[in-house]
Amino acid sequence: MKDAPVAVPSHFYYFTVGTGTWHGDFAFQVTSWRGLLNRGVGLRNFLLATAMHWVQHCPGETRLDSTIEARPDDGTFGVAENTVRLSRFGVTLYLLHERYILDPDGHRVQVEARERFGPISDVLSRTFEYPAEIADGGMASTYFMPLLGTPWTATYRVAENRKQLTGILTCEWARATERAHRV
Repeated sequence: MKDAPVAVPSHFYYFTVGTGTWHGDFAFQVTSWRGLLNRGVGLRNFLLATAMHWVQHCPGETRLDSTIEARPDDGTFGVAENTVRLSRFGVTLYLLHERYILDPDGHRVQVEARERFGPISDVLSRTFEYPAEIADGGMASTYFMPLLGTPWTATYRVAENRKQLTGILTCEWARATERAHRV
């Protein structure tokens, strides 16, 4: 690492706890249809949110697969990369590639992201950036992400055994949950 302390929260979160492969499940629910309609997210985001909501009513769980790769020597204070895939019955519903650029303060992170909805490459995809913060000595994180035409807050908590992660993503009209364990 480039003159970086080893025990800073962001290094602990991404390089010690996060690095590796995680599997789990994902759930999504529109909590306020009126809020979704009044938000003005556009037809595309409305249809995607509606589809995600109704897919959750099909039998089985939505599978979450995530692989985090540490790159402590990249950038000025380290970088981590994450690929997240949500699938059902082997079909990709959502694919996300994130690049976490760690700030020297040990807490702030700038995220560069590319997302794709559905199994077909580049049809429903976009790139975007957003900030994140690492807290509790590297055992928790908060992401402030623009998803489906709306600002979301995603909070994650690492279990004491460092092998389980829970996440809650919320906006004014929906809620999603993630549960994952290290493979």
